[in-house]
Amino acid sequence: MTHYFIDNRSQPDGAREVHAVGCKRMPSDKQYLGDYFTCQQAVIEARKECWHVASCLRCMDDLTPSETNRLAQLLFDFPSLRSARQ
Repeated sequence: MTHYFIDNRSQPDGAREVHAVGCKRMPSDKQYLGDYFTCQQAVIEARKECWHVASCLRCMDDLTPSETNRLAQLLFDFPSLRSARQ
């Protein structure tokens, strides 16, 4: 299991990034999410508090191709809901 954190500041697109412990882009202003087996689980947990969440691309590099595909589907399956909120 890995410790995951969410950035308290939004990115230019409005998303807040989820980072795994040890990430070189780990922000100083962050909130602890918990321990998870995958980045996908951490993103799902983060979405309970904030809908517009994305995984750090560097943290995603550590994922297997199947995990990356599942996470990509999770991030992009709901475009109609996102556009309705904006």
